Amino acid sequence: MTTRRSTTSRVMVGAAAVAILVLTVAGPASSTTNAILTIDSVDARDGHLNVDVTFVGAGDPGAAVVKVGGQSVPTSSKKLSDVEASDAMIVLDSSATVGNGAVQLAKDQLSHLDAGSSSIRSAGLVTTGGGVKVRSRLSSSAGGVVSGSTEVFSEGVNIFWDAAAKAVALLAEVPGQRNLILVVGSADGGSEAASAADVIAAAHSASVAVHVIAITGHTLDADDLRLLVATTGGSIQSGTDGELAGMVAGTAKRIDSQYRLTATGNVAAKGELNSLSVSLGAATASASFRPGQVTSGAGNLRYVAKDAADGGIFSKTWMKYLVVGLASFAIAALAFAVGHLAVKRKDGLDFTLRHYDESFAENSVHVGDATMARTAFLQRAVAVAGGFAEKRGFLVRVEELLERADLPLRAAEALFFYVALAMGAVVIAWVVSGSPLAALATAIVAGIAPGFTVDFLARRRKKKFVQLLPDMLSLLAGTLRAGYSVGQGIEAVSMEVSEPMGKELRRAVTEARLGRPLDEALAGVATRMGSDDFEWAVLAIRIQREVGGNLAELLMTVAETMTQRERLRRDVAALTAEGKMSAIVIGLLPPALAAAMYAINPNYIIKLFSGTGLYMLVGAGVMMIIGFIWMKKCIEIEV
Repeated sequence: MTTRRSTTSRVMVGAAAVAILVLTVAGPASSTTNAILTIDSVDARDGHLNVDVTFVGAGDPGAAVVKVGGQSVPTSSKKLSDVEASDAMIVLDSSATVGNGAVQLAKDQLSHLDAGSSSIRSAGLVTTGGGVKVRSRLSSSAGGVVSGSTEVFSEGVNIFWDAAAKAVALLAEVPGQRNLILVVGSADGGSEAASAADVIAAAHSASVAVHVIAITGHTLDADDLRLLVATTGGSIQSGTDGELAGMVAGTAKRIDSQYRLTATGNVAAKGELNSLSVSLGAATASASFRPGQVTSGAGNLRYVAKDAADGGIFSKTWMKYLVVGLASFAIAALAFAVGHLAVKRKDGLDFTLRHYDESFAENSVHVGDATMARTAFLQRAVAVAGGFAEKRGFLVRVEELLERADLPLRAAEALFFYVALAMGAVVIAWVVSGSPLAALATAIVAGIAPGFTVDFLARRRKKKFVQLLPDMLSLLAGTLRAGYSVGQGIEAVSMEVSEPMGKELRRAVTEARLGRPLDEALAGVATRMGSDDFEWAVLAIRIQREVGGNLAELLMTVAETMTQRERLRRDVAALTAEGKMSAIVIGLLPPALAAAMYAINPNYIIKLFSGTGLYMLVGAGVMMIIGFIWMKKCIEIEV
């Protein structure tokens, strides 16, 4: 056979589609019961077209009619054995389950598959009973297989898949068309080195055609055998041990009835997928192939019912991305148009006098270089998003979060770009993966990640602020003892302390200079930072200004109290560190273990990601999150 290459994923997808075939001859169906015509391989590399077919029946292979995309292609025909020598490895089930009578009957028929018979150049024999035994390696000597089988008797269990893997490895050492003939009458009884999946992958990689002769009457690995033939091409026959002679003869005839049809004219093969039909006598077989590569196996060659399977330019990957991009742009434009109609037009008196409104001065700080929306279209879209969020009441909340995290973003812009980027990420994930599950996972991550990021930055900033508070109060008390007023002391301290304390104090001083009461400006700092400790300090300043007293001494007392509370917080953090680490380790252990198992044995864990396994994963994830939150609550101690 010609060399057959394809990715493992395409092999498995194509094989699964035909794995439900009944136990009959594999390959594209013939239109008549009197002839067998199957397409085994299509080589469309370098602008040429070679089609390997098996034809058993009356008719001249030279009269075959080949059509690509519905157009006839002139072809010439040769027997495949005249182009490439044929080799065959026989795997004989010699286990005690089959019985010695059936084994001896099978031995009597091996001469039909020996070297020199029909078109077989060399042949070998491997038996499975009681372990894998290579009775005869590939040899061109006539009668080599028969002589190697003289000492074969039924014994032990059927080590079938190990024997098949060994036979495939021996075939892979020689060039030419490779045939694996499996004479099997029982299920695998204890293979350890190889599984059915290993044999399927190895046989496809080595371009081995598999012919199965199944002796009925015992339990067989029927599904795996069908999948093996569907993936690699070949045939399956089943019957009693009394029908062995006819089945062996039929297999030998199939191997001897392989032909290569070579295109002698122009081939209209283009795009990603092309339809192919071969008619010979009363038999017709159809398939689909990909230009520029070798396509083999019934799964990969299965016919796609459309003459224009190539799809033209719309089958190109870049065209798919372009179509998705244009569709996304059209949806965005439609949403913008609808929003533009729904939003109240700003052409009235209020809009004309907006420059004289006090609020305009506050909003104007965001215009110019500080804005991310620099085009009229984006500015209009941001305005629509901001108006919508303001009506729903969460624009102010977003502004507070951005201020608390010290992010120099307008709330409307942040909301607009957050939604736009999230939608773009979901579309890209859908196009690249083609999986709704991947798109859903991307939507969840894109929806949650920005909020977590802003909250993390706000918490980190608040923590630094609280840590600097005792030192700030001590410095402020020192300035008051030196004769400064409260306002002068805060301004002096704001130049000395680190961020974010210094920035917030400078903002409070600026607001006080603009006419806002100092205690209100400081209360605004406490609200923005969400700090109860700073709020207590502001309360102390407010009480002192109303009733009098030694403010410096009061601030020192507050600073000492806060220092002790911070020391207590750190003690609690040290005592709960082990519990926190346990929660982290337990939370990360299941996904880490799953990743390790996938790297070691992907076939073992991949079943979790389909069917019932997906529901189990979702349930396990929900329970993990609940358990992690529960542990977190148990180790959180408020001080």
